[in-house]
Amino acid sequence: MKPYILCALALLAAVGASACGSVATPEWAAEAQATRVAQVATSDYLTSIAPTFTPTPTPTFTLTPTLTPTETPVPTDTPTPLPPTETPIPPTPEPDTDPVAVALAAGNPANGQAVFQAQHSLPDGSAWACQSCHSVDPSGLRLIGPGLWNVANRDYLDEVGQPAPEYIRSSILHPQDYIAPFGDIGWALNMPAGWDVVLSEQDLTDLVAYLLTLQS
Repeated sequence: MKPYILCALALLAAVGASACGSVATPEWAAEAQATRVAQVATSDYLTSIAPTFTPTPTPTFTLTPTLTPTETPVPTDTPTPLPPTETPIPPTPEPDTDPVAVALAAGNPANGQAVFQAQHSLPDGSAWACQSCHSVDPSGLRLIGPGLWNVANRDYLDEVGQPAPEYIRSSILHPQDYIAPFGDIGWALNMPAGWDVVLSEQDLTDLVAYLLTLQS
């Protein structure tokens, strides 16, 4: 080989060797190396303190459900029913025992007056009206028969032993049963019979009621 070629090769080898021994480390490589070292140191520190580090537990909060209080129903004021008020029953009046009052209550004096004034045909064929024989005014005027004013209060009723209504009724139906004292003698002697046939029971009751009203 030629001597100049050898020299050139030797020169190239020397330059290559020189370049390999003095190559500069880039800056980013140095920073990466420092970061790596710091990470290793941090990891070593954490590892060294790990056995003694007890993490503080985060308190657990248990939520107690809020209970809605049960409302006690307030009773509605229901009015206490009051016992029914008893209507006092008026006492039953004692039946009137006065014969005149009883007769007046049973009869109709207005109808009795009509009966007294009307003309009636008797069984014997005669016709009579009570007012034809008896006056009814306070004068006591005697016609054929005695006047009938105040007939319910005659003195002889005690002797007869009958209350006035019964006596008047009996004198109409049975004029001969009792002969009145002097002054009323015509009551019985001239009284025609047959009124029990002519007058109904109600007409007779009404007639007695009318005669009882002939007084002051």
